[in-house]
Amino acid sequence: MNNLIFRNTSTKSLVIDLGVKSIDYTILGDQKIGFENQFTRTPKNKFFSPLLNNIDTLKSIKNLPKGWNGENTFKFSEDLIQKVYNILSILTFQPEIFPTGRNSIQLEFEREDNYLEFEIFEDKIIALIQFNEIDEEKEVEEIDILNLVEDFYASELYI
Repeated sequence: MNNLIFRNTSTKSLVIDLGVKSIDYTILGDQKIGFENQFTRTPKNKFFSPLLNNIDTLKSIKNLPKGWNGENTFKFSEDLIQKVYNILSILTFQPEIFPTGRNSIQLEFEREDNYLEFEIFEDKIIALIQFNEIDEEKEVEEIDILNLVEDFYASELYI
């Protein structure tokens, strides 16, 4: 099965099999597949989703060669790619994502003068928080990310 998200032709629904490590999804020809709506399950090409867009970016990061940003940069590990995928998949709001020369992947959220960033390493996550009169950098756990992102966007409702 090659650890891909695949289209189950018997039920005409998307099924995900992450296997050990995977961030791929169904492609028919060169077109991404989505569904026109949840009731008809009619395939619709060129489906756009911020999460799918970030998965495409993550796949590009996964394929960066050793030395992509100078001789001291390495390929991103499968563990790091999977860790970022797991984080992205639970977020209500999708960030901009970037590779860094420090063998980490950066997730950025911006809203007016507010900024929230997570630098994801294999062994730690560093958050830069600049909103609600907070300006700090600290180490956080994966479980903290969803709450910080929700707080970041919830503060917009009360301004």
